[in-house]
Amino acid sequence: MAWGKGGSLKSCDALLKRVENNDPRLTELVILPMKTFGPSDLERLSSAIANGTNTNLQSISASGHHLPPQSLKQFGLALSSQATKKKKTAAADNDNVIHGITSLAIGSKDMGDVGVISLCEGLEESNGALLQFVDFGWKNLGKEGLCAIGKTFASSTSLKHIDLSRNDNVGNEGIISLANEAKKNAGDDTVAFPCLEKLKLSNCNIGSSGMQSLSDIILADNNNRSQPIDLTISCNPISSEGSEILAKICTIPDRGSMLSQLHLSQSSIGDEGVKMISTAATSSNSCIGMAVLDLSENSITKDGANEFAKSLVESWPDLVELKLAKNELGGEGVAMVMGALTTRVDKPSNDGSTGKKNSTLQNLDLTCTNCGIEGAKAALMSGGLTTLRLFNNRLGSDGFQAIAPLLVGGHPSIENLDLGGNNAGEEAVVALLNAIAKSEDGAVAAVSKLSVLEIGGNEFGEIAMEALVELKRAWPLLDVAHDKPVQEATEEEEE
Repeated sequence: MAWGKGGSLKSCDALLKRVENNDPRLTELVILPMKTFGPSDLERLSSAIANGTNTNLQSISASGHHLPPQSLKQFGLALSSQATKKKKTAAADNDNVIHGITSLAIGSKDMGDVGVISLCEGLEESNGALLQFVDFGWKNLGKEGLCAIGKTFASSTSLKHIDLSRNDNVGNEGIISLANEAKKNAGDDTVAFPCLEKLKLSNCNIGSSGMQSLSDIILADNNNRSQPIDLTISCNPISSEGSEILAKICTIPDRGSMLSQLHLSQSSIGDEGVKMISTAATSSNSCIGMAVLDLSENSITKDGANEFAKSLVESWPDLVELKLAKNELGGEGVAMVMGALTTRVDKPSNDGSTGKKNSTLQNLDLTCTNCGIEGAKAALMSGGLTTLRLFNNRLGSDGFQAIAPLLVGGHPSIENLDLGGNNAGEEAVVALLNAIAKSEDGAVAAVSKLSVLEIGGNEFGEIAMEALVELKRAWPLLDVAHDKPVQEATEEEEE
């Protein structure tokens, strides 16, 4: 990889010479924003690609550089030319592997629709060339730019990942334009973006009507898309209305979810939106295939948590990661979610439930959920989680004292535990560390899986440091992240 920091001053000449000389070690070209990369430089790069001079370059990252539309069009034509030649050669040699430029990030935030349209005009003849990953994030795109992308890439058999995030002007009209043009160019009976695996649309001002068009792209006709998509659509005003559409994407009868991951933080879905998704999951053939779900910061309360917990038991068979951070679930809401999960066998459960539990979930983020002491205790009763985040839940000293008995000798399943930012006093921190260091009978525990403990944002002085030293004797491989001891910091300041 070449990062483009060397050479004389800010010139890209040395880098471009390596491209023109077909340096076999240069497969990833990264031109940082502090370098000078203008039209003439892009022309040299285009020439080396189009005429076949360079055969080793696979990735180009040149974000943050202002490039005129005509230069971008010529660059697109160069990529198309390379794709055409490479495909002909591969066909003649009966070779299924085609080498060329597969990853592209280019242009600046002032690129706009005009710049993207120009680039796409060059790429159109080859349906997006050999590009598998394209970064159009933060390019000030709107309706016309999305239309050009739909027209160019809808029939691409290479494109796997496209980033359209941080384009506030996209809105509902932009997504509708993308969907209409994609369907038009792919054909009524053909899946648009057939090889797409990952789509980023965060911060694009997409509402419920835009979600309907996005659903048309993802579901295609007759739900015949061959593989699920990792969808990031955070920070959009989706609301509960858009959630109803999302529910249909996630819960297709006799198939499951058309999404492998759904990142939906800060999307204003609220309790009503969670209920829609949960109800659909329960009534359909479940959300088979969904592995990651991010519902952070969506104004979800205990009511939404309760509905989701009901569906969590049997309707999310492949879910391994769940983020509920920054939702006011409270202790009751957290307890409801934890009640749906398998519990540890070394501690008796007090929830009274003996029915089926979810055993697939491994990573749970409960940051800033106001879980309280009872919620934290419920979370630590998990017998299947490997990562648990309880950061900034105002547990305080009472909370640490209360959960310490649940961490005697460590934890049988949790490997990464985040208790940071809870403002516990040093005495309570010491009690927690001492509990982890020993088991019930005073001997060092032998069953703990705990490998990372985060306790920063809690009082940590010399006494806590002494307790940590003892803990490390018992568990030398345990990594503990903590604040600098108070006394030590004071001495340094005095110096």
